Amino acid sequence: MSKRHPAPLIGITCEAVSKRKDFADYDLLCDHRYANAIIEAGGHPVLLPIAHDQSQLVRYLEGINGLVIVGGDDLDPRWYGERAKKRTKVAFTKRSEFEAWLYRAGKKRGLPIFGICYGMQLINVLEGGTLVQHIHPNKHKPHVDHEGKKTGLHAVKVLPHTRLGALLGEGRKIVATEHHQGIRSLAPHFIPSAIASDGMVEAIEHPSKPHIFTVQWHPERQPRSQTSRRLFKAFVRSCSEYQLRKKA
Repeated sequence: MSKRHPAPLIGITCEAVSKRKDFADYDLLCDHRYANAIIEAGGHPVLLPIAHDQSQLVRYLEGINGLVIVGGDDLDPRWYGERAKKRTKVAFTKRSEFEAWLYRAGKKRGLPIFGICYGMQLINVLEGGTLVQHIHPNKHKPHVDHEGKKTGLHAVKVLPHTRLGALLGEGRKIVATEHHQGIRSLAPHFIPSAIASDGMVEAIEHPSKPHIFTVQWHPERQPRSQTSRRLFKAFVRSCSEYQLRKKA
């Protein structure tokens, strides 16, 4: 970016990790590859500690030109009307509440938002969708290693007539994966833009909200992949456009 147009400041949320079930004490962690991907695409990353003070939340939104909601543990199923099952590892509630506030308030402002893995699932639920708490193999469908236990990768199909298809090209892509949950019912007005061979939705988009980016996979883990580069470049470009609109 030029001195006249500095790199857009892009907020990245963090995972909360604790040895205690009540999260009375916790650490905030963020995989450095999220920040690296933003830098490589021309943005300036900044980590956003969990906050609930209204003035601090508003200050976050005023300062950033984009938001990345990163991967992590599982969204509390009570958010979509279910009880947690055996394999569900519920994320720190205050983390989810923090990101939900940022998403809703940011969306109203037209802030570019990129939901990755858990981030996509959170967006789907906030918009009225539901999740599968654990993806079980189905003998009637192709097996897909969603948890990435063998290679950390699997194939997805980018669908035609979608923004993602226009950006990445339609058809088969190899992506980095590590998730055991997925979308059960899609949020109203959203459409799938990529699917796995077993039918699991791997990316969603809203036809009238081009500033909302989501993928179920982990593009930050494939920095040399053209698929990842194009995703982050498009997101940072959207953040730069938002930055310019704020200054106008």
